[in-house]
Amino acid sequence: MKIMSLAVYEETEKEIDLAYKELNKTKIEKETSYILSQLIMVMMGTFKDRLKSITFDTHDLYFDEVFITSNKNKTALLNWLKRMIGMYHPIDDHEFGKLKVDLEEWYYQIGGRDIVFEYRDTYLLKPKETAEILGVSTVTLNKYVKRGFEYIPNSSQNRIPKHMIYLWKDPVYAIKVQMLFQEKKLRNQTPEERLKEVIKELLEFQMKYGAEFHKDAFPELDGDEINAIADYYEWEDLEEEYLELKQKVYGERKNGK
Repeated sequence: MKIMSLAVYEETEKEIDLAYKELNKTKIEKETSYILSQLIMVMMGTFKDRLKSITFDTHDLYFDEVFITSNKNKTALLNWLKRMIGMYHPIDDHEFGKLKVDLEEWYYQIGGRDIVFEYRDTYLLKPKETAEILGVSTVTLNKYVKRGFEYIPNSSQNRIPKHMIYLWKDPVYAIKVQMLFQEKKLRNQTPEERLKEVIKELLEFQMKYGAEFHKDAFPELDGDEINAIADYYEWEDLEEEYLELKQKVYGERKNGK
């Protein structure tokens, strides 16, 4: 199925380029809204064997002016155009998962708050089945869920989207999934509440590897070897987040906030 004609693609590309060349905020908002709506419509039509719906509250979408007028958003818009053109090719669960995560990340970047993906029951796996495929216990899988492993709290026994099997083995997207999860949590958490969680998560890594810092746990790893270890990157990110949160929380206390 062809998603977008070449003529529409080229015209939209020109409109995006012109909007940013003129630094026209109204036009940029219009093109961002257009790409978002087209993307959701195309995904729901193309992946109806996986998706029931993609929903978000249009009344709760206030564009982040700084981000949408940036070159980063311009690049994102042009990339989404190209990806939509290629969606008529068969896409496996891994690529679909990456597409879903990238859309979710971009949606939050442009100013969105909540976007909900509803999957077909046939696209969901049982937790026990998922744990067996990953080669871990259900206890470990529950720990993954607490770190952001996608889990659908429905009335069915099938609760894990199939793409999570592949994303969790993908170092880049495993971290991306967890970062998005934490960002969503932060919307409803104070810095102090999040700091307590980070300390707890750091302690779990320290006990697991018997080391205080991530570099002590992986002293001989570098380059491509490190890319295979999601724990390394997550631990590193947690250490950075800990320092930022500690400075923020202690600063607020010092200033009497």
